Amino acid sequence: MLQLIYAYVVGLGPYIAVALVLGIGIPFLLLVTQPSRWLVPLMVLFMGLAPFGGGHNLTDVAEGSIYRQIGWGLIFVLGLYYAMRDEQGRFSIPWNWLPWPYLVLLAYAVVSVIWAEQPTVSAKRVLQLFGVLFVALALVRQRRGRDPLERFTWPAIIFLVLGVLALVMPHLSIDPDGNFKGTAATKNTWAQFALLSALIFLYQALSNYKTRLSWWLFGGALLSLIATRSATSIGTFVAAVSIMLAWHAYKRYRNGFQIAVLASVLMAVTIGYGYFVFSGTLPLEAVLNAGLGSVGKDETLTGRSELWRMMGYEIARHPWLGAGYGGFWLGLDGPSYNIVRYFTWRPGQAHNGYIDVVNDLGYIGLTLLLVMLIVHLRNLILFARQGEEARAVFHLAILCSALLLNASETSLLRTTHLWWLVLTVSIVEIHVRTREKAECP
Repeated sequence: MLQLIYAYVVGLGPYIAVALVLGIGIPFLLLVTQPSRWLVPLMVLFMGLAPFGGGHNLTDVAEGSIYRQIGWGLIFVLGLYYAMRDEQGRFSIPWNWLPWPYLVLLAYAVVSVIWAEQPTVSAKRVLQLFGVLFVALALVRQRRGRDPLERFTWPAIIFLVLGVLALVMPHLSIDPDGNFKGTAATKNTWAQFALLSALIFLYQALSNYKTRLSWWLFGGALLSLIATRSATSIGTFVAAVSIMLAWHAYKRYRNGFQIAVLASVLMAVTIGYGYFVFSGTLPLEAVLNAGLGSVGKDETLTGRSELWRMMGYEIARHPWLGAGYGGFWLGLDGPSYNIVRYFTWRPGQAHNGYIDVVNDLGYIGLTLLLVMLIVHLRNLILFARQGEEARAVFHLAILCSALLLNASETSLLRTTHLWWLVLTVSIVEIHVRTREKAECP
């Protein structure tokens, strides 16, 4: 009987199958738990990872599919509602929860609409920036004593399971190059989701929260990440996890850990110097070639270096103010035409978040972004000194992940991108908690 039901559901196709699972599961959860704890994160992951309506092609890129417009519009409305509603049921927008550099950057994006080449598109994407901000404020305001990023725990488990189930349909879960992409449109999208899931599960495991289950979930997310063979996400994972594990080891062993680190650094320097003496080249090139080769890349990062060179010419046209927020990458019908037509793979971004920020908002915008990140880092240090070292290190790993991911994929100020939302949540959460502890020591 169960086999007949399974065969029937699979026969309906992946879109209907996913819709049935979520259509049955969401009403059930609405009846048994408080929706503010999980509904917004679930919808965010659904919009990013659902296998239909993703809007990843070059048709109608200015507006996105009607599916995305309705979906994200609903998320923004829910975000605004939960952001305004406090624990006493009163409504107000907590603008004082935002650090001043974030507000200045947001204001500059609004002003850039004035000189944007596509002002209508830029204005719409500025509104999306505010929508993402409301979602972040909602997650922070409805935290209920735990870190707001932990709200992604159960939604992440649901999609990791759906990714495994999608293996029965290889045309859905495996891309033409043999890389795992779960239910997402691309392997990079799934890899960045798996990276976030792994960091959350690791934080919970190190915090002794359902330790055994958290370690199992961490292992599942890690396997899912490795299966994508996404060089950027895997490298970012190694760096972020190293930060969290190094802090944990330091807290546990202290003096012995310091000796081990010093010995490791001396050994690495000695080996590197010996390699240079005998080969006449630095070991970095050999390591880079081996690492990129293991995930099917080369030194050009699959054509990205040529794209970055061409973006340099575009930035030279408006270096200080930029082309206006969000109005450049419009496929073959907008300012990006001369770049997009040059590549057979039709890029929809510069594949470097910092280049895209400079192109959109100029060096002024990049400076404002860096100030915002520096203030966030200062808040993290203050948060650690206030006795919240574990959470501060977790959010430091989130910050490092966001910065590293943007070396080859754009998420900074990328409206509905998962990692821009995650970084915004982190910035707001740490700013709010450091102020609370400073006011009530």
